[in-house]
Amino acid sequence: MIIRRQLSRALPRFTIAVAHASPGSYRPQLPTIQLAQPRFRGDKKKKKDAPSSAASRQSDIQAQQARTKQQEREERRRELKRRTDRERAEARKTKVTPVLMDIETAARYLKAAEVGRPEKTATITITLKLALPLHFQSLRGTVRLPKLPQAERVAVFTEIPEIAEAALKAGATYAGGEELVNQVKTEAITFEKSFATPGALPLLRSVQRTLGPKGLMPSERRGTVADDVVGLLETSHGLLDLRTRGKILTAVIARTSFTPQEIETNVSAFMAGFRKAIKNSTSRQPPLVSEIILSSTFGPGVMVLA
Repeated sequence: MIIRRQLSRALPRFTIAVAHASPGSYRPQLPTIQLAQPRFRGDKKKKKDAPSSAASRQSDIQAQQARTKQQEREERRRELKRRTDRERAEARKTKVTPVLMDIETAARYLKAAEVGRPEKTATITITLKLALPLHFQSLRGTVRLPKLPQAERVAVFTEIPEIAEAALKAGATYAGGEELVNQVKTEAITFEKSFATPGALPLLRSVQRTLGPKGLMPSERRGTVADDVVGLLETSHGLLDLRTRGKILTAVIARTSFTPQEIETNVSAFMAGFRKAIKNSTSRQPPLVSEIILSSTFGPGVMVLA
């Protein structure tokens, strides 16, 4: 017979065991007392820390790699901001160099550099080096030059033969529907401007990747899609499209056969259109012009003050 008695939890527990032998071989035995370790009400069993598994170690490694990549991205972002701030600070300073010329003098030097070359192939290009703020979108706009450097080649996409015939009479170089789209696919024609009627937009989906990167894809947002394409041709005559490529804005503004005064007039009109495009931009910080360079086809580049 075994008797176990448990007292209050606040007191130590003990167990009394009394063992009796069979009646034939009775021998008195003293009771044995087994003391147990005291346990109090506030004690809790401490669980041993489970060894980290392979999955947990892998997750720790991935978390460390993610933190490292985040730190690298933040460092690159800070470095880009510091470089942008330096470029914009330099652009605000007025550069004084021995080769800085006014527009008319630079035009005379560029005309002298093209002596003996065909006038039809020698052009004068203006290049603007810009100091752009962070996250600046591309700048777009239009400029109306007093004298065009070259004849414009305009394509009009329409599915209506009567509109195509009227567009050709209004000055369009090419006009048509599906047959004109096929010529664009085979690169049989080239042009600098394009317009379209709303009904011809489904035909242009097949050449969207060809015209889009060149900025020649007609769209309603840019105002090159309308039912009255003849009116668009008349209003767009003499307009030069502006579009930045990274930190560079370049455009052909004259030919070497132009007089220095005509070149200066075109440059002034170009800069006025550029400043207007900046005002219409949605960016909080406008781009700053660090350099203005005039260059000819075979001649050098000259920094000018405009």
